[in-house]
Amino acid sequence: MNTHSKKDQVKLTPEQIYEIYLECNAPGAPVKAILARHGLHPWDLVAIRKKIKAAALEALAVQGKPGRRHQTVDIEQYQQISKELSDTKDALSAVGHELALLKKRTR
Repeated sequence: MNTHSKKDQVKLTPEQIYEIYLECNAPGAPVKAILARHGLHPWDLVAIRKKIKAAALEALAVQGKPGRRHQTVDIEQYQQISKELSDTKDALSAVGHELALLKKRTR
């Protein structure tokens, strides 16, 4: 028999659910009491464990370094950005050359 109605249940944040998971996995933890305190049932813990395992496996399956993922760019955009990069490098080179000339004159 369900003692908690859907209205009585408090929406737990993912952080809170993870804390409950960790607390239940501690050696000698009173799992039923922990779950009851949060209005959960043993089958809720089973579902939480499955979600955490699936998320962990998904995170571990990602190859490479963490950070931005590669995205596909159309060729026009790539060519425009390559031209801007080339122009910027040329401008930086010219400024560096002018700076070297100015330093030479001041000596």
